[in-house]
Amino acid sequence: MSYQQGIKTEEYTFTLTNTSSTSSYTLSLKDLTTYTNDNNEEITIADADRLADSKIRYILLKDGEEATASKSKILTDRVIDAGTIEKGKTITYSLRIWIDSKAGDDNTENEVMGKVFNAQLSLEAAQTVTPTKTAICKRATTLHTEECNQTDTSSYCSGDGYTTSGTMGTTIITYGNIGSKGVLTSGDAFDCDVNGDGVYDSATERFYYVSDMTNGVTTDANIAVLIYYNNVSGGVASNSTAYAYDSSGKNNNGPVTAKEQLPTTSQWKNVRLTNAIRTITNENGENTTSAGNLPTAFSYEEYAARFLTSQEVSAGCKFTIRSQTTGELSAKCKYLMENTKYSSSSLGTSGEWLESPYSSYSNLACNVSVNDRRIGGSTVYFNSYYGVRPAIEIVKTDIEY
Repeated sequence: MSYQQGIKTEEYTFTLTNTSSTSSYTLSLKDLTTYTNDNNEEITIADADRLADSKIRYILLKDGEEATASKSKILTDRVIDAGTIEKGKTITYSLRIWIDSKAGDDNTENEVMGKVFNAQLSLEAAQTVTPTKTAICKRATTLHTEECNQTDTSSYCSGDGYTTSGTMGTTIITYGNIGSKGVLTSGDAFDCDVNGDGVYDSATERFYYVSDMTNGVTTDANIAVLIYYNNVSGGVASNSTAYAYDSSGKNNNGPVTAKEQLPTTSQWKNVRLTNAIRTITNENGENTTSAGNLPTAFSYEEYAARFLTSQEVSAGCKFTIRSQTTGELSAKCKYLMENTKYSSSSLGTSGEWLESPYSSYSNLACNVSVNDRRIGGSTVYFNSYYGVRPAIEIVKTDIEY
């Protein structure tokens, strides 16, 4: 038959309904091994008696599609349709099938005479399984501790009362919180699989939630900013190395020297910054300092982390930057002082840099100062006291909390 004749043949209609979850499916025509002749006899079909697929033309329509010649196909593949069907959906099909007048050559009629095509419509379906998304950060089950070995009762951990005779009644400092399920509170401890090895190492991959991402101009409540438990050197945890913010001595370039120590995207391959090109703002969220305008396109490209902004610290710690109140970090943000001289004079740094430079100076940038437990400021070229502490940005749906 021609297409014009074939489209007038008997139409086989059927529906496919999914009463389960979203599934993938395949519709195909599969050969039957027998058929019943006009005398109601069951006949086994020999291979030599089978009609070649190349002689068959069909048209399959879905959900009221209009028939066109372009929709008709030669049966070169027994799979006639495949796709995905959502739960509760129904697809209505229409199938017509005939021997094609153009199949083969001039001997087509002889080649098909006495041959049999007897097929069954077959459906194979499989539930579509959406891979479970693995969280990047999981709530910690234990907390980091350090012993307070400082003795000056006005400074460091001893200034916070961590002595056997002090107000804390102990020498053991505990960093962060276990927290409450479903709630993010500044200081909540997390173990984050930053290197992508599938292990949440509580010793080397400990982070603390600070606040939602902000630079004082915009805030994104969908993105949590977490700070590492230690300073780094060359992207590797180090509590003995300090670096300059900017060795040029000016504070309006951004942390160009210090950023070179941040973990790279090859070291922490499981995390990325939302935007590696950032606008640097001062502690007031403005774009200038006494040294001049601040960068509007500061690049953290190739790095998996950045520095905390002063606004993120302010939001998490609940105080105003530059209030410079002794002990302002002690109540809510003690976690910013882990692995520093806060606990022991034998450790190598007196805190860490923040991203934000000071507005009314040309050579100062904000930093965590553990001596008096507050946010202070230091000359940007000074490389003897302050370290590089990575902050990561994690979409909250990637945090198991």
